[in-house]
Amino acid sequence: MKYAVISDIHLVRKTERFCCALEAMEDAAALLIVGDLADRAQPEQYALLRECLHRHAPGVPVYCVSGNHDNPARDDAAYRAFEQSIAAPGICRDESGAFHAMPDGETDLIGLNPCYHQKQFFFPRQGMQICFAEQRLATSEAGIHLLLCHPPLIAHNPQRTADMQPYLCREQDDRLQRLMDAHRHMILLSGHTHYAPTVEWDAPRSNLYINNGSICPTTVGGDPAQPRQGNITFLTLESSRVEVCIKGIHTGKVFFREVFPFAQ
Repeated sequence: MKYAVISDIHLVRKTERFCCALEAMEDAAALLIVGDLADRAQPEQYALLRECLHRHAPGVPVYCVSGNHDNPARDDAAYRAFEQSIAAPGICRDESGAFHAMPDGETDLIGLNPCYHQKQFFFPRQGMQICFAEQRLATSEAGIHLLLCHPPLIAHNPQRTADMQPYLCREQDDRLQRLMDAHRHMILLSGHTHYAPTVEWDAPRSNLYINNGSICPTTVGGDPAQPRQGNITFLTLESSRVEVCIKGIHTGKVFFREVFPFAQ
């Protein structure tokens, strides 16, 4: 199954960049949006997003998680209303704020929605969303597991330095990393950094970490040869491998393509 992945839309009023990303989706069977959909979490901004989806991606299932711009002052009411209005079939929402779906018979999809306060992400209620993911993965028979979470883990943050604090509070960052390490064939999709996209492969576990950059211009770091006008990532999942292809949304130029084998 082929997924299109975008993040950090930061929509205010103009929709050109988002519509361009949707038009670049090619033949993807589903769209994954990894946070910061609206810049100020206003209902009218989500209404514009919904209109664009209906116009440029009719019938395409959309799975999304929130970013810090979607829950200012810990208020995600407008985002949650949008999420419900575009809900793809088969989504199971948990009271913790996380969700689960199986877009096909081979793949688990788990969405995590941490809160944000004073530049720190955290999962409320003693990390119940991580509990939900742990329980789901413990009983899953899916061959591949996709996790969506707006902030990257510190070990896979493209901006990390030796003394950098994680975006998630330390205990929960460690816990989510342990969850990844306890399983195989895991793909963690994140955003937030606005850094040129990065792909990290944990070969012993066949786990993949993708920090997706943004559909907005990337402003810091990365390979200067890579396009900075915004990007879209394509994941093509098969039982034995995953292909990652990252393109510029305006030019369509491929600046990353690689196939990663799933060890059996």
